[in-house]
Amino acid sequence: MEADSKLCTPSGELTIFEAAEFKESLLAVLANDGLVCLDLSRVTRVDTAAIQLMWAARKLGRLLVTGITPELQAQVIRLGFSEPLSE
Repeated sequence: MEADSKLCTPSGELTIFEAAEFKESLLAVLANDGLVCLDLSRVTRVDTAAIQLMWAARKLGRLLVTGITPELQAQVIRLGFSEPLSE
């Protein structure tokens, strides 16, 4: 999982098994001021744990999520979230 001051680009699976590392990456980029970009274009699978982390980060109002696949968006909707992950 790559992260710099304003960008987090996870790759592979984002499941309960990767949740701790993903959370740390999100916290690291969110510790900086301004808009943060979360690029999901290299993510192959997500589960509820990852979606919950993204949704919590979204509540800060500084998260731009890119690279959302149709499958991920469908999963978010199935879980009952009607709004997009990105602000």
